[in-house]
Amino acid sequence: MFGFEDVYEKYSTAVYRFLLSLTRDEVLAEELLQETFYRALLNIDKFEGRSSLYTWLCQIGKNAWLKECKKKNVYLASPIEEFVDMMSTTPLPEEQVMHEEEYKRVKEAVVQLVEPYKAVFILHAYAGINLKEIAFFYGKSESWARVTYYRAKQKIIEEVSKYEDKTGM
Repeated sequence: MFGFEDVYEKYSTAVYRFLLSLTRDEVLAEELLQETFYRALLNIDKFEGRSSLYTWLCQIGKNAWLKECKKKNVYLASPIEEFVDMMSTTPLPEEQVMHEEEYKRVKEAVVQLVEPYKAVFILHAYAGINLKEIAFFYGKSESWARVTYYRAKQKIIEEVSKYEDKTGM
């Protein structure tokens, strides 16, 4: 059986990245990481094993973040920022501008999504949480998570297409 130090060592980096994707603030993400593992330690007896330990920790972290937002009266417009996988080769300047514009349009489309589409898309596409675990977060079926993610993608494609139709890009 793992000790709690082993759990921290194994999951802290991944949970930190998840929290950073929500907060867009390194200091706040670090504070929430500490809060997450503190709460996990206090409530480890409540972990039922119906999800992975990583998913459970992310849920604790997400709840801590939401509590922090309520405390500070923060409007949650966009929990993602500047997390784009760059191509392994260096693009030409023109290609780089096109990629940045495309990313910006996709990001704007994600921001416009309503809940739960926005959260499901962000959790799966940006945080890398599988749909089964997202379904567990919401107390829904895996089919619900798949359909919600698919519809979110379709809405994003539709919004980006509208922009391209208007600008001819």
